[in-house]
Amino acid sequence: MEELLYNTSLWTAEFYFINSELDFIKRLIKAYPFTSTIPNLYERLQLFILELDNFEKEKKSITDKIDNYEIKLSEIQEIKVLDRDHFHMVEYEKLAEVVFMYLIHYKNLKIKIFEYINGLIK
Repeated sequence: MEELLYNTSLWTAEFYFINSELDFIKRLIKAYPFTSTIPNLYERLQLFILELDNFEKEKKSITDKIDNYEIKLSEIQEIKVLDRDHFHMVEYEKLAEVVFMYLIHYKNLKIKIFEYINGLIK
């Protein structure tokens, strides 16, 4: 039980940091510090902003699920060990997969944005 609460707190911290990153990346893109001679630059940057907005919405949904899960866990703290088939373990595994996939997709988007912006700066 303590391990589940610890892991969910790690997820919460990770998503808190992602808030800062999303804000910074969107602000960087909107600042438009790039030369405008690149074809489709504005459109490409707008697509990145849309993708970042979608990631923000998805992040909000996931953090709500994490918060709800933590509340449920805190209500049954008297249980110290959960069986593998216990409802909260199954729910944890599903949530862990959602978090993992979000982080993979988010990091891939960051790489794509950073590579694109790096190409503009050179």
